[in-house]
Amino acid sequence: MRGQRLEDGRALKVVFPGVPGGSSGPDFRGAVLDAGGDLLRGDIELHLRASGWRAHGHHRDPAYGGVVLHVVAENDSGALTTLHACGRAIAVAVVRAGGRGGGVPAAFTPPCALAVARGVEPGPALARMARRRLRAKAARVAPLVASDGAGQALYTLVLETLGGAANRAAFAGLARRLPLAALLEQAGAYGERALACRAALKGAAAALLLRRAGLRPLASPSRRLDAAAEVVVRLWPGEDGAGWPAALAPGAPLRAVSGAGLGRTSAIELWVNAVLPVALASGAWAEPGALAQLAALPSPGTYGKLRRLEGWLGGPAKPFGSAEALQGGLLLHAEYCTKGACGRCPFSEGPLAVGH
Repeated sequence: MRGQRLEDGRALKVVFPGVPGGSSGPDFRGAVLDAGGDLLRGDIELHLRASGWRAHGHHRDPAYGGVVLHVVAENDSGALTTLHACGRAIAVAVVRAGGRGGGVPAAFTPPCALAVARGVEPGPALARMARRRLRAKAARVAPLVASDGAGQALYTLVLETLGGAANRAAFAGLARRLPLAALLEQAGAYGERALACRAALKGAAAALLLRRAGLRPLASPSRRLDAAAEVVVRLWPGEDGAGWPAALAPGAPLRAVSGAGLGRTSAIELWVNAVLPVALASGAWAEPGALAQLAALPSPGTYGKLRRLEGWLGGPAKPFGSAEALQGGLLLHAEYCTKGACGRCPFSEGPLAVGH
């Protein structure tokens, strides 16, 4: 895009073109652009005509709320910017085939894929990044451990994790509304502890604003609260109080946090996002034990946002075959792939020179 100008008159320079998007969402993600001295970081969307933005419903789609550049072959709307419902005014660039602008940002082979092709093994770097990610999670939960204790902190993170993206904040609020000690006290008054826990959790959750629409049946708040009750009963059977569960010693099996209605993937996520961070932050486990447990956990399966990175790092085998490698991939994606830092990640030999 040499000599390209935006419709609002600013000169456009591509610092980093981003990485190609998947089958849905913007066409390029994580781009870095210089718009007349203003540094823009975000996504790029391509259309033949500017009117395609509204015709395709992108103006109301949250997935396109991070778009910073709308590249079109024809600005049939005549507008200087493209608007999104979130309030963002998106810069517009007209790039005609064969014109002076030189075309839209092209897909490229990132340095990590070239490194793997040269025989670099991604496992050690992913393991290092996974350890960093676990330490960061432990640091974030440390204030909660210090104020509420290891048991309540674990209970809070279990609920947050089971709440999922749709209800994470609401389920965290549930942990404050119905603390673990109060829940166990209520459950202890009845013979069927799991049934009592389910009733208590759902009763406390009735006053919360929970998202229910658009969720899979197994991800509904009701099913997740059922699963939470099963986990609570398994971890705190009644005789040990509300402290750190005796069942969660180093080397504990994956099923230690399983329960009816809780699949293998959810159990792994509970280990990674709740058990290990609190174990490390509270001192219930020494760091070598927590890191060894992370390394031993199987992969829950690659998340959609890592599919392209998985292909780049794949080589002869799947790079995210363990929970540890997947956690490293998530940090790599968050710190480099989506931040315009391609060429500076652990798989790159030096800064990536991108033509402007």
